[in-house]
Amino acid sequence: MEDLDKTLDIMERDKCTALLAENSVRLKKNNIKFTTTDQKHSEAHLDAQYVSYERLIRTLIRQQINIEKKIRLKYLVPLESLRAKKLMAGWNTEIESALEHLKKKFRDAHKQRGTAEEFDNKIIETLREAKISVDTEVTNLKEKLEREIGASERIQPSELSKIYGVDESVLIDLQVIDALQDMHLLFKKLKDAGCDSEIFNSLNEIIQMYAKEIKKVEGTVWSGRSADQRKETKMRVAKINLNLKEIILSIYALVQQALLEKEKRNEEVIMKIRNNLEKIFKAETSSELFMDKLEPFWGILN
Repeated sequence: MEDLDKTLDIMERDKCTALLAENSVRLKKNNIKFTTTDQKHSEAHLDAQYVSYERLIRTLIRQQINIEKKIRLKYLVPLESLRAKKLMAGWNTEIESALEHLKKKFRDAHKQRGTAEEFDNKIIETLREAKISVDTEVTNLKEKLEREIGASERIQPSELSKIYGVDESVLIDLQVIDALQDMHLLFKKLKDAGCDSEIFNSLNEIIQMYAKEIKKVEGTVWSGRSADQRKETKMRVAKINLNLKEIILSIYALVQQALLEKEKRNEEVIMKIRNNLEKIFKAETSSELFMDKLEPFWGILN
């Protein structure tokens, strides 16, 4: 999935930049601490700076792995061998660059103290251990993703896009993929508990119908005779897209309530959601169709 890889590259590059900035701040704090106590380039000072770089490397590996894992599990996309090799090469390059920076900044100080050879050997060992860690972590991640994605009952975003007639990019922008994936898992639990599957089909149809309404409005954007008319239509599209998000999150919240025992349900929340959905639907010409589709679900919540 090329687009996902590009997104991950950006996220990981931004994280790397942030971690390098954090390391720079730590180095400056160490400089101030040891300079004010007249211990600049003392053994303790140089050890503290080295520890800061070791922390940078450990955190870099851990955070990059976490980003790959989190996003790939969200979109149910495994880690391909080619991507794994690219990650190993890229992260090892970042580590080499960081250690080269360390060497450039502090080798002269070690040379003056007569510890340059020890310093060089320590860097070589740190790089060796870091590369082993990168290779191990990426390999473990690849295997873990294969297991978890293979066993996952979550619906892939591309499939959600087909089900609801909403572009995958829109689902991503609206940040509703997690909610939709979880909602389908909850549907299954309610069906297993004896609820009629037609009720959940109706809930899906509400989202599908509203998505079609959005498509209709989108199709009129360039039919406006003036720039103001086109701008107004675009604003209308943005508004109803936000309404779509509200509908999805509201239905998800209602399904969560339905799974609770009756005495544990929050009637105030349920009523608030119902009123909000009715308000959204009444803004559409086909409001009765939406409300009719939702009606059977209230029977579960009553």
